Amino acid sequence: MNMSILRRIADSTLHPLGLHMTRFPEPQRNTNGDLIDGIPELEGCYRDLLFPEIPDRQNRLVLMRQLIGTSMGEAMYILGALYRGLSCSGDVCEFGVAQGATSALLANEIRETNKKLWLFDSFEGLPRPTEKDRLIDDIFNLGSMEAYTGQMACDVSMVKSRLDAIAFPLNRVEIVPGFIEKTIHFQRLPSSVSFAYVDFDFYEPILIALNYLDQHMPPGAHIVVDDYGWFSSGAQTAVDEFVSAHPGRYEMSLPIKSAGHFGVLRKKL
Repeated sequence: MNMSILRRIADSTLHPLGLHMTRFPEPQRNTNGDLIDGIPELEGCYRDLLFPEIPDRQNRLVLMRQLIGTSMGEAMYILGALYRGLSCSGDVCEFGVAQGATSALLANEIRETNKKLWLFDSFEGLPRPTEKDRLIDDIFNLGSMEAYTGQMACDVSMVKSRLDAIAFPLNRVEIVPGFIEKTIHFQRLPSSVSFAYVDFDFYEPILIALNYLDQHMPPGAHIVVDDYGWFSSGAQTAVDEFVSAHPGRYEMSLPIKSAGHFGVLRKKL
């Protein structure tokens, strides 16, 4: 029986009761599967319950709708850690930029400060994994960790276009292209960092970024490391080794379960 016949039967039954059957459209979702219509409410709940230090910011919800691979919950944790670190001296860094959606969100939040935004990415995709990178979640169904080498490559023009779209001052942006094991030795890098988002996926680049940040972050600065306990085991291994190597220097916390898979580090000493 087709839908038109079912509808006529339903309408003939409901009409004497003064009722009419209407089909509601499917709710809109963003690229992460989050309900777009629910984003304002979720943003407000996170701010009220977990991150009261996050102020109102124009265009935030628009930019959140454009996020790729970053859940609404993780985005709010990123902003919470960002604002908790903004009182410290230093710039803002993102390690692993991809299309630049998170870069634009961060840029919009620091617009009224004098901080610069440093964006690190190979723009050649993921590096070759090490033996410490064990495949946990085969997100692209490639069958092995090695098969992810070179995946997720994005052109730097995509990042620039997102920053242009929000009219963020380009003299406050530093894009550092290349694999981190080489670019971390450049002479011109931020001397101080108040907040960093690390989304390098694999053990070695994450550990390199964390060791660099340790030398350039004041007490009170924050780091969010993506993929803790998800995709590659290397992310959690790098964070756990880093924290263990600096006893008492960092406070480590995990998000509520529904927010995603990442860790938050606050530098104490």
